[in-house]
Amino acid sequence: MERFSHPLVDAWITNSKIAKTTLVSLCQINPKRVSVVYNGLNTTPSDPMELGERTMEVLTVANLNPRKGHLEYLATVKDVVKVIPNVKFVFVGRDDMGGQIQSAIKECELSDHVYCVGFQPDISKWLKRARLMVLPSLWNEGCPTSIMEGFTYGLPIVAYAIDGIPELINNNVDGHLVTPGQSHKLTDAILDILQNPANGQEMGNAGREKVLKTFSTEKCANDHAQIFLKLY
Repeated sequence: MERFSHPLVDAWITNSKIAKTTLVSLCQINPKRVSVVYNGLNTTPSDPMELGERTMEVLTVANLNPRKGHLEYLATVKDVVKVIPNVKFVFVGRDDMGGQIQSAIKECELSDHVYCVGFQPDISKWLKRARLMVLPSLWNEGCPTSIMEGFTYGLPIVAYAIDGIPELINNNVDGHLVTPGQSHKLTDAILDILQNPANGQEMGNAGREKVLKTFSTEKCANDHAQIFLKLY
């Protein structure tokens, strides 16, 4: 539709640079007509608990779907548990795989360490108590809101450097980016933050500050308004 109708459209707005690149390359749209405006969050918790005071818990917020990488992620979980036996992993999200992940958790003997809590309309209680957020997605990520939500609670983020994720995470500043296919590096990144809470705290603070400056609803709305005004 975009490829054939774009001569009739004045402008496009995407929520990530990777989405703009995709739109331009697949639909042959002039890049000057495409603007990037990142999503914004309208609430930011005040004074989240210090990471060192939280439970040894790693949070993943993503529907259970093959592209989200939960199944492959379990190998990393197993390696982390060998080093930190009391760590817990929580998967929040709708199950689109018919129980496949839950069965794999049992087969890997990780039932005491990994918990699938399904879809939750309010994830704040998990964000408040986690020490780290991991997004193990393997492909097709634009601008994940879960990353921004994690930042607001002072969480450092670990994820694969795919699609639009590097636009949100500054490697070694507010989290760790891992080259796809290097699962051992994912393990190292998680252990680095869990075993160095002071470093993790610095990352979490940096991420929280970034959301306040760059990913607020107010900034998102103002950026949209400026684009609309230019069309008149």
